[in-house]
Amino acid sequence: MKIAILALSSLLGTCAFAAKIGDSYDQVLAEKGKPASQVVAGNLCILNYADGSIRLKDNVVVEIKSVEAARGPLTRTVPVAAVRSKAGPAAAASAVASNSDWNTDYRSALALAESERRYVFLFFTGSDWCGWCKRLDDEILSTQEFKSHAAEKLILVKLDFPRHTAQSEELRRQNGALARQYRISGYPTVIILDPTGRAVKSLGYQEGGPGPFIEALRSVEQ
Repeated sequence: MKIAILALSSLLGTCAFAAKIGDSYDQVLAEKGKPASQVVAGNLCILNYADGSIRLKDNVVVEIKSVEAARGPLTRTVPVAAVRSKAGPAAAASAVASNSDWNTDYRSALALAESERRYVFLFFTGSDWCGWCKRLDDEILSTQEFKSHAAEKLILVKLDFPRHTAQSEELRRQNGALARQYRISGYPTVIILDPTGRAVKSLGYQEGGPGPFIEALRSVEQ
């Protein structure tokens, strides 16, 4: 009986999801290590691990979804107001600044877009060889004006097709499948998806800086 109890305790210990509500982003990384992928949109962030996902707002954990094969999904949530005080202005600023990092996980981006009613910005690019891609990035996507708009409205997803830069096989397969799905014939191409995942607009490089480009985005955003 004692052995059985110890075995059960050990099993329960391995099932525990290390992070907890109210933890900071840095605490999550210290407890669980680097995530398999993450999706960032403004002050929101989802960290994906093999045993579940962690949702943060203003760099504070507000939701944990732990997947247990035998028992199905288990979700723990807490109102944002209950933990906001632990984040502080510095954490909030850090979360917003992190929006300059592009996401690469397509499926997680769609899930976050649906839950937050945001549009998805799919940027098909050849980052290390395509001159027009570099111009779009330098003249528009890297500007503060575009970043501010994206932080409020968009989930940014970069789907890269490099020729000289190493890329994982998993990422190559995902990006190739999406290029076929959206019938990409040249780079750069931007596909805008509404919060349901429906493609609503296609864009490419255009002169004039971020202003006209953002106006084109606003024509489909609600």
